[in-house]
Amino acid sequence: MTFFSKTHRARRALAGAVAVLLSATAGSAAAQEARNVILFLGDAGGLPTLNAGGILAHDRPQSLFIHSMPHIGLSDTSSLNRWVTDSGAGMTAIMTGHKTNNSMVSAVPTGQNGAVAPVKTLLEYAEQRGLSTGVITNMAIWDATPAACFAHVGARKDKDEIFRQMLAPRFGDGVDILIGKGRADAVASLAARQTTPEQAFAASGYRFGDDPAIVRDARRAAVLRDTDFAPIPAVDATIAQLARNPKGYFLMVEWDMHTDDPKKGLRHVVEMDDMIRRVSQIAGKDTLILFTADHSFGLRTGGGERGTPLAAQYDAAAAKPGVTNATNDVISVQDGHTGEEVIVAASGPGADKVHGFFPNTRLFDIMLSAFGWKRDQ
Repeated sequence: MTFFSKTHRARRALAGAVAVLLSATAGSAAAQEARNVILFLGDAGGLPTLNAGGILAHDRPQSLFIHSMPHIGLSDTSSLNRWVTDSGAGMTAIMTGHKTNNSMVSAVPTGQNGAVAPVKTLLEYAEQRGLSTGVITNMAIWDATPAACFAHVGARKDKDEIFRQMLAPRFGDGVDILIGKGRADAVASLAARQTTPEQAFAASGYRFGDDPAIVRDARRAAVLRDTDFAPIPAVDATIAQLARNPKGYFLMVEWDMHTDDPKKGLRHVVEMDDMIRRVSQIAGKDTLILFTADHSFGLRTGGGERGTPLAAQYDAAAAKPGVTNATNDVISVQDGHTGEEVIVAASGPGADKVHGFFPNTRLFDIMLSAFGWKRDQ
């Protein structure tokens, strides 16, 4: 065998090895692209609230499922005009990649006589590309956090305009699955337009009702009620429906963690944590799962002894004469939003981009790039 033929064979072998390596790299890159993205938003779920919620429920630190998620970062929550954000500006940053003023919802100030301009949300990107979309909340469906997924208003209290945009979307056919509170609000708002929620949502292609189970049998469903609902069955049913779309889906789940009523807010922490644990089991490896908060809250754990349930110690302290939420020496609450960074916890394709300190606007880019999309120019 000549030197040339030996060299030629060696080159061919090397080329084959490189091809295999490139193919594996390409496969790895493809695996990094998410088919689905699920954003869990703990409203007011800052680190102090997560810490207290886990200990209150399990009597040990770092006991939430969230604490086990493999990728962790810390997100700045300041708004465009305030160091301490409200939910409108906080969720706008996450959903659009743009900071805005407090009380604005997926809109930014133009600087002209108080006018605002809409900014495109991740849910709208998904609708434009034919993915299925869902919004679940245990708050009013028109409230700032859910509204920032699909509406664009200069004032978060403008529920009439938010309902109008909910039923007249800019992209696609709008949110496919809506589950939340605010049925009485919808009745009042739509009455001004001489219609009812049943009529208005049916006209927009929704199956309408008050039982989250209806979403299993309807590609488009709106569930509005004024009472609490069981979270895990609602999320299970929604994912089962959204996952039927071969193109994938985007789902936002908000759970109220405000602790002006500490035990209620901390119970909601555990409810959302249980949801995330459940979803991580059923969503599939092609799903990016993110947890974060729009802002933190003025709760502090200031006492308590190991070996005795913290909940019992909190109740005992609360029963003392003159003790209020603000003066309870076990868990105290300064009732209001606070400005410190909040945790971002992630798993699935694209989760490795969650690390270090970053602005809340980066979450939009993380979700967008997980889908393999680029911002509109």
